[in-house]
Amino acid sequence: MIPIRANLLNGLEWRQPGAFSRAYELKSGDSELAGLAFQKVLGTLARAWTLDAAWTFKRSGILTPVVTARVEGSEADIATYHPKWTHHKGLVSLAGGETLEFRTTNFWASEWALLDAQGAEVLRFHNKGLLHHGASVEVSEAGKARADIALLLALCWYILVLHMQDSTVAASV
Repeated sequence: MIPIRANLLNGLEWRQPGAFSRAYELKSGDSELAGLAFQKVLGTLARAWTLDAAWTFKRSGILTPVVTARVEGSEADIATYHPKWTHHKGLVSLAGGETLEFRTTNFWASEWALLDAQGAEVLRFHNKGLLHHGASVEVSEAGKARADIALLLALCWYILVLHMQDSTVAASV
């Protein structure tokens, strides 16, 4: 694993190594920059890590779900995600007071973008894969300058994985 640096934030891709695995790797070419792994087969608690940091993510609630992000080992939320009722967009609130919008950018919900308060794109995800979930990720120049870009890359991917799982369950009912 190598550290996340602005010059490595091109050609990013989240990959699922195994079709039935609940673990993912963020790669830039052949270099691994981050990982995300769910702690249980059916649970929503996940651990994300880079060379420099580690976090835990958890979704709780049914009618009004919320995703929380914490530095691993801490009880304080550093970010929360509140989806809108359609689950095709929601707000990411950071501990420092900043709010970002995470939303689909197309009808099929195969592309998602994280937008800052002015509506400028920070991240864009292009979902792909049927047996192996994954996404290519574009980081804007403003996104590359953010100190919290590693957290945002992992948190948004966690939200997308949950969305894909929920959509699969809904389609099978």
